[in-house]
Amino acid sequence: MKKTRFLSLSFALAIALFTSCSSSGPSSEQAQNDSLTSLPDTLSGEKKEIVEFKLFYTIANLPSPIELINDIYNSEVAFNSDLLNSTENETKYNTAFKKAANYGVYGIDMAYAAFYGQNQDLINSYITAKKMAERLNITETFEKFTGDFENNQSNKDSLVKLIDRAYTETDNYLRTNNRTAAAAQALGGAIIEVEYLCVELMKKETPSDKNKIIFEKIYGQRLYIDNLITLFEELKADKECGAFLAELKTQRKAFENIKSSADLTPANMEKLSAAVGKTRSFLVQ
Repeated sequence: MKKTRFLSLSFALAIALFTSCSSSGPSSEQAQNDSLTSLPDTLSGEKKEIVEFKLFYTIANLPSPIELINDIYNSEVAFNSDLLNSTENETKYNTAFKKAANYGVYGIDMAYAAFYGQNQDLINSYITAKKMAERLNITETFEKFTGDFENNQSNKDSLVKLIDRAYTETDNYLRTNNRTAAAAQALGGAIIEVEYLCVELMKKETPSDKNKIIFEKIYGQRLYIDNLITLFEELKADKECGAFLAELKTQRKAFENIKSSADLTPANMEKLSAAVGKTRSFLVQ
């Protein structure tokens, strides 16, 4: 199965959230606030084309978030609900950047909970992301996927297939609804959340044949941070995108002394944990 078919888990799950939004949308006051803090409406012409190219280049070169979470699940690392973004944080996300980025975060949390059969955490993340969708005034008509998601939320294999199947609709949505910057922000949230989960879950683990692939992928995440940096260089005119870019550049420095997965010693994993945790805190706080 090609990596590009997965796009980003957060985007695929967003289809379900888009379709379950209230058709009336947010209040006029909230909509005005979002328009003032949202970059998508300001992207046009050559800038929009550059961002679109870098966005889809980044996606095409990402490992599937599902792959990473599946690897963790298969390595039999215990589920840790404390790592999930608290659903109580939702009311704090009052800018378009924070809402879009945390779409990505909650989408990854949903997948993590789904793989481990943690249905209550899955439902909580779904409901929370749905609230943000309503406040972002995002609506679409993919009701069939939404219904299938709700009917199969306790079936891991079915959920994985649904997420894969959702790619085409998601890709069409992003391409035809002029939400390139919001898509980039959601992608950023998804990448950081996957990295955060991987590092936090593995930093106390001893490398072995069973989990070595996860350490290799943690090392490989430096390339995805590079791609995000390149992408958000095009969006830094927005204050929050610029601040996120600065966080990414700081985080990237944590990889400077890590030349291979063999260098992911407990000490280096702790340093990486601190760096990733700081970037993730910027998104979720």
